Amino acid sequence: MKQFLLMAVATLSVTLSNAQVTVPVKKSNIAPLDKKVAVALNTVTVKLDDFVEELCPKQLLRGDREFNGNGPKVKCEVKIKISSDSTKLIADFYLWAQETQSDWSTGEGRWSRLVYEAPYGTKINRILSATASRTQFVSPKAGAQLLVPGADVAKVMYAFFDYTDVKSAVLKEFGYGPEDKSILSKIVKVGLDHGNTIVQVPPVDGTLVKYFHIVGDTGGDDISDDDNCNDDTRISKIEFFPVKLELRKISR
Repeated sequence: MKQFLLMAVATLSVTLSNAQVTVPVKKSNIAPLDKKVAVALNTVTVKLDDFVEELCPKQLLRGDREFNGNGPKVKCEVKIKISSDSTKLIADFYLWAQETQSDWSTGEGRWSRLVYEAPYGTKINRILSATASRTQFVSPKAGAQLLVPGADVAKVMYAFFDYTDVKSAVLKEFGYGPEDKSILSKIVKVGLDHGNTIVQVPPVDGTLVKYFHIVGDTGGDDISDDDNCNDDTRISKIEFFPVKLELRKISR
């Protein structure tokens, strides 16, 4: 009897181990196969509008607010990025200016502004061209000439750019070779903006910006203490090179 019971248990174990169990699957757990997402990519080249809002630094880092005809040394940078919803380009601007002697008055400012909106129904997938440019130079005094007869153009331009070489990629974007650095004297221009000396200057690096238009020294306090940029050190205008974008249009 005992042996029979052992054989019965063994048989039952084999039966259970070989059994096939079917588990029902709910339809809600199965992803629908009839919905497809189509993504159409399109490469476009856009000309950003000139940025003409005046931006003047208010943050005083050192000294008083007056350059008093001593420079200033100027550094400016512009970067673009895609907005969080992928429908816009946002530009980040930075301007730094420092007196070249005395108490070394120094000011800086940072700003972010909208510079482009994608067409309705599209989003920006990628930026395919340069996303940044920077420049630096020593601002000339009001009425001063950058070049005088007989001057070594290349040396004068090198000193103007605060002893920084303009990158070959920038010269190429203007249609010149790396050996044509003397051509910078025709690209850099000094003029007047509401009585202030304004400098039109190309980047030293990066091919996002074509020209920075910047006011350095002015007739009064140069580093602003309010939101009025009149007679203050400032970004007056930014001109861009064409920007290449990859846009996407999503339809369901």
